[in-house]
Amino acid sequence: MRFMEELLRIEADVKALLGLSDRSLERKLKQELLTILAEAEFLFGPRDGSIELLEPRISEKAGGQGYGDRQIRIYLTKRSRNEPWVATYDLSHEAIHLLSPVRWGEATMLEEGLATYFCFRYMNRVHGMQFKSTGSRKYDAAQRAVSTLLAKNEFLIKELRVQQPVISKINVKLLVEVGGVEPSLAEFLCTDFETYGETTTPTFWSELSDGARQVATGLRAIWD
Repeated sequence: MRFMEELLRIEADVKALLGLSDRSLERKLKQELLTILAEAEFLFGPRDGSIELLEPRISEKAGGQGYGDRQIRIYLTKRSRNEPWVATYDLSHEAIHLLSPVRWGEATMLEEGLATYFCFRYMNRVHGMQFKSTGSRKYDAAQRAVSTLLAKNEFLIKELRVQQPVISKINVKLLVEVGGVEPSLAEFLCTDFETYGETTTPTFWSELSDGARQVATGLRAIWD
């Protein structure tokens, strides 16, 4: 999946280099992103200014993409070309990841939940659209946890980032001792997002019913 996403982004970059993409749209999207970032920084603290933000680009797959160590670009789906709210949805989510970028797979439930929380909030304010679900139980669980976290103090993340600027490196101790967060909620928020909810994949043998296992045992005896 990651390999295919990379190919789609490379395709988008090639089209841009060949002059086949709409650069005026990309410049417009960059301005929208900067506006969104200004609000995100006000609420949750400054972004890492050492990383250059490249103009967003239309591709088949939404998401952030790093260029070396000091550049990053957001890719948007084709729907963003004709449906402005789709662009805003993706940009507002990805904006949170631009505050303190980490490598793919290193984000915590806190960071992904914050990205979804901010996205829902921004979409409601700017487009008057209310979202209650992303369609993903994992993202929804993360968003609900962050909503609980920020219910009493919407600037808590900003305050915590004074001590730990990288959102996904905010740990349980910091949440509990400095943020006054309930330990079980803190543990959940610091959970790795990519692996959350995963269980050991059952083997073929363990999935068989008793009867099927007996048949398979007989067949294996014949093969042996």
